[in-house]
Amino acid sequence: MRKQFIATILDYSKNNPVPFLLTGDLGFSVLEPFKEKYPNNFINVGIMEQSMMSIAAGISSQGSKVFAYSITNFATFRALEQLRIDIAYHDLSVCVVGVGTGFQYGSAGYSHWAIEDLAIVSGLENFRIFSPADATSTKSAVTDFLNNGGPTYIRLGKYTKNLSELYNYEEIGLHVRLFGKGKKIILTHGSISLNILESEFFNDHDYSLLVFDEIPVIFDKLYLKIFEKATSIRVLEDVVYTGGLGSRVSRFMAENKLNKDFKWVGVRGRNIGSAGGSEENLRHRELGFNYLKNLLKD
Repeated sequence: MRKQFIATILDYSKNNPVPFLLTGDLGFSVLEPFKEKYPNNFINVGIMEQSMMSIAAGISSQGSKVFAYSITNFATFRALEQLRIDIAYHDLSVCVVGVGTGFQYGSAGYSHWAIEDLAIVSGLENFRIFSPADATSTKSAVTDFLNNGGPTYIRLGKYTKNLSELYNYEEIGLHVRLFGKGKKIILTHGSISLNILESEFFNDHDYSLLVFDEIPVIFDKLYLKIFEKATSIRVLEDVVYTGGLGSRVSRFMAENKLNKDFKWVGVRGRNIGSAGGSEENLRHRELGFNYLKNLLKD
């Protein structure tokens, strides 16, 4: 996904104004192709994420699109005031790219786990939030920003496999994909989408998986028919409950008086342990050892 991110920028730059790419002293072995081709548009700001966001805002204010790339927690938590005041308030075309979603930096411990970033950036409603699940959706998210600009946040995972390698899909609205034809609806986003499609418990006759590569502020009426036909609705995400996709689903169901069998599995932030481990080990620990089986069973 990270290589697709940089490949998309390079392809766009062949025939369009070259954006700026700022990094917080990381991205080595990923960002070099852009740095070598467009050295005047590349800045390694160093380990100063707050300053990086202000610099990105300044450059954008002069008419350029800017990417600001760092580990998710440093790009969001550490620089939250700059995201709010410098970028969102002034409606600038800065794309904040947070590398590593959920528990992907597992062995680094709690300081590197991106489980609250969706909740925090959701409070900045001027930001569009993308949580791509694979390389295909990464390309779509980056292209969207390059074409349309505006305050943007992309939660960038690490997987190279495309979900379409497992199941065919149809596009439902903008940046939302539907896998399967069943009446048991599952909604998710980001890299955990792959776990669902690879699970032995998932089949596309009983289930329909809605993958939200962009997290909407609110659901529109497009989804009402889908929800009305559902026999059950499930949400799975490896972030805290507050501000997650499930909160949008709950609001939509309440506003439309949808009485459906509903279950939402996320991370209980109050009980989180700090010890590290592999991504999947941490998911089992924080979401429940049999979280996929429990989510998909009746």
